[in-house]
Amino acid sequence: MRLSRHKKATAIADPRDERRKARAAASTLRIACPEAALVRVELSFQPDSQLAHARQTFHIYPPAKAHFVYVCPFGDCDGVYDLNGIAFSSLQAGRPATRGTLTCPGHRPRYRSPGRPCELVATYSISIQRDAEPDASARRGGKL
Repeated sequence: MRLSRHKKATAIADPRDERRKARAAASTLRIACPEAALVRVELSFQPDSQLAHARQTFHIYPPAKAHFVYVCPFGDCDGVYDLNGIAFSSLQAGRPATRGTLTCPGHRPRYRSPGRPCELVATYSISIQRDAEPDASARRGGKL
């Protein structure tokens, strides 16, 4: 039996491509929250029995994409920490800071067993600096 050469190959969905598309589709911080001058996201990870991951800090300025999804620091894990809902609710509510913990929902091969839950706990801290705060150069110039 001969197979047809005119069939299109079906692409397998790659999670990295999906994340890239979501980031590209996100609006900028300037559009999502016009009064925000800076959003600082800090992730610190609970030490694993064998590895301790370094703290990660991200600064989002008004021209940057307002997309708050960060991949798990384990290279073999397929999970992400999705802080979009938390960050946008803080931005809309006008809270200057938010803290909490999230557990990685991804899976990674451990102990020669594929697909075991990652469950790496991350403590997050989101702080928002607003434009309404006085500028240091304006104070020095005596404009205030």
